[in-house]
Amino acid sequence: MEKMDAVAKLSALAQPTRLEIFLAIARAANGITSSEVAEQTDTMPNNTSVHLSVLRNAGLVSSTKEGRSVTYRAERGAVQRLATFLSEAAK
Repeated sequence: MEKMDAVAKLSALAQPTRLEIFLAIARAANGITSSEVAEQTDTMPNNTSVHLSVLRNAGLVSSTKEGRSVTYRAERGAVQRLATFLSEAAK
């Protein structure tokens, strides 16, 4: 993992609401819709959308559109690579 990629991912997770949104997505084994994310995290849908965009741009979540609904899933491989990068740096 490149240092700038790690910075983008860590920066995306550094905002408390965004971290809460990411954790809600990560807990949803089969994905979660943006409206479910907003409901679970008690955030306004338009704010949720902005946070989801940041997480998607950082490569931490992916999305698939199904009709009018968008389902988000955690990119577990990206999270694992970030954890490995940080672990290796701490040696």
